[in-house]
Amino acid sequence: MYSTLHRSTSSHILAVVLLGWSLMAGCGGAIHIVPPPGFAVLEGGADHGYRAVSSDGVVLAVRREKNEPRGDLGFWSGAIDAKLRRDGYRAFEAHDVTAKGVKGKQIRYAIELEGREHTYSVSVFVTETSVLTVEAGGDHELFARESQAIARAVESLTVD
Repeated sequence: MYSTLHRSTSSHILAVVLLGWSLMAGCGGAIHIVPPPGFAVLEGGADHGYRAVSSDGVVLAVRREKNEPRGDLGFWSGAIDAKLRRDGYRAFEAHDVTAKGVKGKQIRYAIELEGREHTYSVSVFVTETSVLTVEAGGDHELFARESQAIARAVESLTVD
C-alpha cells in the first residue's frame, strides 16, 4: 500500500474541483480509457466517472460534464487554467493532445504539498455536449516515472 503522504496527496489532487464543477450537473455515459500498466482501477464516485491509482500513489481520473455554458476547447482549457492558477498551481508545460483523433489541450502544473513538489496534469477535450477532463497527479518524481504511460492512457480515451 502507498504511504499516508501519498494517500493524502492523492486525495488532495482528486479533491481539486475544477471550475466549481460540483455545482454543475454531470453528464451520463460510460468512460472508456485504457489504464496505465500497474494501475488499479477504483470505483468512479460522484466527482469522477473513472479513477485509477498506482502503487506509489500516482492518480488518474476522468470526468465528463455538460458543455454548459457552451464553450469550445479554448474556453474550457482557459477557464480551467485560470482556476488552477488562482488555487496556487504553477503551469510549466502546455501542449496539444489527441484522444482517438479528437484534439485536446494538456497543461501540467507544479504545486508544493506537504513539503514535496507534486505534478498535476489536466487534459481537456470538448464535444458539442460534453467536456471531458483526464486528470493525473502525484509526487513529482513518481509522476515522472509514469508520465509516458499516462500519456498513452490519455490517447486511449474515447471522446463521444
